[in-house]
This record gives sequence, C-alpha cells and structure tokens, in this order.
Amino acid sequence: MSNAVSRRGFLGASAVVAGGFVFLGVETPANAAEGPAQFPSSVSLYREVYQNWDGVVVTDALWTCAPANAADVVTVVNWAHQQGYTVRARGYRHTWSPLTVAPGTPADSKVILLDTTKHLTSMQISGTRKVRVQTGASMEDLLAYLSDQGYSVAATPAPGGITVGGALAINGHGTALPALGENRQAGQSFGTVSNLVLSLTAVVWDESQQRYVERTFDRSNSEAKAFLTHLGRALITEVTLQVMNDYNIRCLNYTDINSGELFAAPEAMTDRSLSKLLDAHGRVGLIWYAFTDRPWVQVWQPTPNKPLLSRLTLTPYNYLFADNLPSPVPQLLGNLIEGQDWVAPAFGNAILAATDAGLTALGARDMWGKSKNFLNWVKPTTLRVTAGAHVVITSRSNIQRVVHDFTTFYSAKLAEYQGRGEYPVNSALEIRITGVDTPSQVDVVGAEAPALSAARPVEGHPEWDVAVWLDLVTLPDTPHSNEFYSELENYFSRLPANQGLARPEWAKRFAHTAAGAWTDTAAMQGEIPASFPEWDWAVATLNKYDPHRLFSNPLINQLLS
Repeated sequence: MSNAVSRRGFLGASAVVAGGFVFLGVETPANAAEGPAQFPSSVSLYREVYQNWDGVVVTDALWTCAPANAADVVTVVNWAHQQGYTVRARGYRHTWSPLTVAPGTPADSKVILLDTTKHLTSMQISGTRKVRVQTGASMEDLLAYLSDQGYSVAATPAPGGITVGGALAINGHGTALPALGENRQAGQSFGTVSNLVLSLTAVVWDESQQRYVERTFDRSNSEAKAFLTHLGRALITEVTLQVMNDYNIRCLNYTDINSGELFAAPEAMTDRSLSKLLDAHGRVGLIWYAFTDRPWVQVWQPTPNKPLLSRLTLTPYNYLFADNLPSPVPQLLGNLIEGQDWVAPAFGNAILAATDAGLTALGARDMWGKSKNFLNWVKPTTLRVTAGAHVVITSRSNIQRVVHDFTTFYSAKLAEYQGRGEYPVNSALEIRITGVDTPSQVDVVGAEAPALSAARPVEGHPEWDVAVWLDLVTLPDTPHSNEFYSELENYFSRLPANQGLARPEWAKRFAHTAAGAWTDTAAMQGEIPASFPEWDWAVATLNKYDPHRLFSNPLINQLLS
C-alpha cells in the first residue's frame, strides 16, 4: 500500500469513527540533559509531533516549549540564535499551508516549536473599544471575553479553535459586508482580522544590543504594515485590536435556492441571487457541495430584537449535524477513502440531504442570539478536508459577474473531469464575501493597509472595495485534485482586468502543478509577488528585524526570499 493511500485510510478512519482527527501530538517531557544544549531550564520543554488540520503536514516528534510569559519567549529566541535553531510559533495547527513547519521534518532538525496556547492567552480591555490580547489566545475565547464586556467584531474566521496570532499571520477573515444603507459602526472593520490591529508587539533583532528584544509598533508606524500579515516570518507576542459594540444576529439558513438562480448572470438576477442577498443582508456565506444543484446559503443579519419565530441560541457551533453525519454519509466517505472516487456525486447529494434534515431537526433554519454565537460555527471535530483558495478583489457591482463566471468555469471543468471518469472534488466550493483592508476603517491616524494581506486594496482602483473568497475543499490525496487546482489557478491568472485582481489565500493550498501545492515556482517567484505592490519592501522590512532568519522555514524561504 502506498504512503498516500495509507494516509488517506488514516484520515478517513478517524473522520468516520471520531468525526475528526486525534492529533498525534502526545507530549513527552524532557529534562535538561535530554534536551537541546543549554536550553533555558525555566521554560517547559517536551517533544511533540506536529500535525496540521488536514493531516498532510506531519512531522517527527519535535522539540516544543511552552513559555510562561513574553520574557520567556525572548529568552528562547535568543537561545535559538546562539544555538543555530529556528523558532516556529505553534497555535492550534488549524492550517493547510506548511507555514509553520515542513512535512516530514525530522526529530533531529534544529527547529524549536513555541506553543503559545498554554500561557500566552491573557486579554484585557484597554480603553473604549480596544482590547489588548496575547497571541496564543483562541478566537473563540476572545469573542466570549469581548461579549462579556459588551463588545464584538464584524467577522472572524468560522473556526474558533485558532489563535489570534495565527489569524493575523495569514489575514484570517469571515463574511462581512454592510447591507445597502447600513452605516458603519464605531470600531467596525469589514476587512480581515489584520485590519483590526491598532498596535502590535514583536520580537525583533536589536542591532545595538546584538540580541532579540520585544518592540511595540503602533499602527501609525509605517513599518507596522509589514507585520500585520507576516505569513510566519515574524513572531508577535501581543496585539491591541479595535472592537465594536456587541450586537445580536439573526441567522437564516436556506437550501432551496437553485445554483442557477443564485449564481445567475448579472442580467438574469432575481431577488435570491447572490448580489441581491448581499444588498439585503450584507453577510452571506455559501457552501456548494460538489455535484449538487442547491447550495447551503447562510445569512447573518444584525437584528437587535429576537424575531417571534427565531430560535434563541446561547452558545456558538449550532450545526451539530456537521459533526454527526447520518447514514449513508459515513459509508460513502469510507468508499472515497478506499479509492472509489466515482461515489463523489452520491456523497455530495448525501451531505446535502443531511444538511437539509439537520437544519430542520435542530431548528437551525432561523436562529437569533449574540454575535459570538454565530461568528464561530466550525468545530475542530468537523470533517477534515484539504483546501485551496483564491480571493478576487473587485467592486461591489462586479460581485455577481465574478461569481457567475467562476462557478460556470468550475462546473464545466468538473463535468469535463467526470466525463473522463475522474472526480477530483468530493467536498464543496465555499464562498465568503468581505470588504478590503482599507485604512479608513482603522481608528488610528496614519494607518496603512497590511502590506501582505490578500485583501489589501488595489492601487489605482478605489472602486474595488470587496473581496470575494473562493475556497475549494476536497479530501486529502484525492486523485487528480492537484491538476484540478492548477487549472483553477490558471483561471485566476487569466482573470479579465475589468473584473478585479486575484491573490492566493495564505492559509490554504496554492501554486499548484500536477506535483502538488507550492510547486509552481514561476507563480511563487513571479505572479504572486507581483500582485502585491509593496512585496519587496515588506520582505526587506521583515528581514531587517530578523536578519538571522530565525522566524522562517523552507516554504517561507522560497516565497519570501
């Protein structure tokens, strides 16, 4: 049996039996004699296997430490500099891209993982609509804390089990646009989490002291924009974020809108087409299971008072059926894992049927409650799939055209593969819509857009004020998926200039060839950097503050050279 098939068997078995994976990271304590030479005795040290969300990035048991505070972080970093180690911040590992460590990193590698989730989790309101939070805190805990204090944000990534630092590293996003006629609230930003930063504290090289130290960068400091989305090329210990007053949300879930109507050409739109839904509600997300014709449409509408027929919710994660999918879904999933890829259409339709039934049975078609109960809705126990995604920066008036053209291409390409007996996609196409990371929504004079955010505005196109995130998910190692992803990326590279500008989503898979993700050298060294006007400046700034490349790894070295 090949390694790929063995891995797929492991992934599938864990998903069917447990609804998700059990991380391999069993901590093995170590004493000073066993650990790396001269490692600080005051910092907890152990060995741990690193495994990411989809199980594709798996390492040997690597040296891992759990600093008790920011001073410990600085101590470990300076030790690493003296001993020739690299330092990789490790959160909850909810990522698809090997921006932390490379797959197969051996146990004797001179790399130390720094677990931020055990102790670097404090948070405190630090003024009106401001929260100071360490980067190991989870987004779920942050939203709960903010809600208790009467605050919230417009949108965050759907999984609550990611760290604040992880969300900032890859400009994590949710779904958020204002509805037509909706006024922006104080502290509100419709872009990514990176655009909420008012100040940040990073561990940087101090030339005068010849050592690494903590330094705080206010958002008004032009150099701060290099750190706001850093892809793991920096180590941030704490940030101050702007927040808004808390609010209530009405969440509506539809599964009765045909894809032809939802993704209609602009001239053929109805009131239930995507752009019309965005105009009415602002916050709309879509999950379109492969080989089905009725997407799952999620609408989150700020609603102060509970509608009569809405179900009150008191906690996040209200789609329990997503973690306990009924028969025949597990059986069909098992067929896919065993290589019977032709069951993908049946699997997609079974998932849709389970979604239909689950939404109705749980009273989840119409819910209402505090914002935190809807901003986080993906649990760590959901099905682990791999993901490749791009974002198109465009104008609001262009959203329907962008989505119509892409879904038309995607559907035709999927049918083309199916005609050859190939099924590269067996999960879903997910669509989110946000604003861009515009500095005008930051409550700091002189703030600039995050230099490396995929959602940064496009110079010369102020009318391009939205980001359309197009995320394709499938089971890891699905045959022909690399070729399929490559064809989608070629589509984005040929995007008509009047439609917008496409960029990769950093947390997901990108730069595909038939050999896999991150293997398209031309894209990594040419097309991708060219889509960011301050790329070279940002790379130079990050190099300036880490000239010894302690905060790097093979993929980062290739991308941010």
